[in-house]
Amino acid sequence: MAAKKYTTRDAFKEALADTGLAFVVNVPLNFALVALAFELEFSAFQTSIMLTSIFTVFALTRKTYLRLHFDKRNQKKTATQD
Repeated sequence: MAAKKYTTRDAFKEALADTGLAFVVNVPLNFALVALAFELEFSAFQTSIMLTSIFTVFALTRKTYLRLHFDKRNQKKTATQD
């Protein structure tokens, strides 16, 4: 039997999970990092570079593991349908 087609609904569910998880992680992380930047008396430029770098690493890590999770889940669905 052919593999299940990845639908728009599946993509939306994954995007929703990724965005929700990002919000839950990024809001407190942002507060903590801005407080740290104030404590270290960073300039606006230094703060921006720090935040961008850290959020990029978190985003890449989050998206990688979430994609693997959804791929594993979709493979299980396909296996049970066979």
